[in-house]
Amino acid sequence: MDTFTTFTENWFVLSLLVGVALLILGGNMLVDGGIAVAKHFGVSALVIGLTVVAFSTSSPELALNIIAVMNGNGELAIGNIFGSNIANLGLVLGIGALICKLPVTGQVVRIEFPILIAATIVVSALTYFATDLKLWHACVFITMFMIAMWNWFRLGKSKSSVIAGETEDLTDCETHSVWMGCLLLTGGLLLLGIGGKLTEIGAVTAATKLGISQLVIGVTIVAIATSLPEVVTTVIAARKGHPDLAVGNVVGSNLFNMLFVLPISLFFGSITLPSDIWVYLIAMCTITAVAYICAFNKRVKPIEGGVLLTLYAVFLITLVLLNT
Repeated sequence: MDTFTTFTENWFVLSLLVGVALLILGGNMLVDGGIAVAKHFGVSALVIGLTVVAFSTSSPELALNIIAVMNGNGELAIGNIFGSNIANLGLVLGIGALICKLPVTGQVVRIEFPILIAATIVVSALTYFATDLKLWHACVFITMFMIAMWNWFRLGKSKSSVIAGETEDLTDCETHSVWMGCLLLTGGLLLLGIGGKLTEIGAVTAATKLGISQLVIGVTIVAIATSLPEVVTTVIAARKGHPDLAVGNVVGSNLFNMLFVLPISLFFGSITLPSDIWVYLIAMCTITAVAYICAFNKRVKPIEGGVLLTLYAVFLITLVLLNT
């Protein structure tokens, strides 16, 4: 094990790249296997979307965070969560809007985005006034997650539901047998474990050698890398004429990151917060509010996508200036 750790630390760039690739591949295998098994047991498309699909889109962040927290690298974990949410709204939604005008359903505007804003405010407030995140914070976040899930199940009966539309497309395309599904599930979990460890070692070593904090590495490099599944999903959805899926994917992923990935990570250890965490909280709250304003007219236009991308670029430039 010591030889493996030494090798990955010496080749930290390669470890980071290979780790991220394994995280993405493992997440894809997990969703394919999960859908196959769920279909075999007669689970509805809606339940598949709200559980298996939602979990898989955030599985790279979850795998990395659990390993990081267990090894005492809490800054990397919290940076990954907040950085992914900022990247999802600024980078992912911005790119999707540039590809085509993104119509947004009334349900997303009236219900899902306000839930995201409320969750962002609560998580940011509790984080700002804490020196570290502990188990009781996890209980609060998990409770909020259960409320959000109950709301999705209640509203998911509508045929116009974004998530219902998403899962119908996914389940129609799934052809794996149940045995292949179990194999994909096992392989996906294994790749997530290996990829999470490689990414964690690569990111921590890079932060040490470059003389910057793990938080910055987590918010930038790792967050962008683990957001790649959302980028791919959003771009494909926009190009294929399913813009609602693109918006729903971003909103759902951000909720899942804050209310599921973060508290599950806290069950493996507390996270000590750095003194400059307020910078990232302000950035996350600001870009969430701007994204909601852009979607309020039930359409995110290319020019508004440019605004979101510009805000994300300003955020990255600010980080560079603060850490120079």
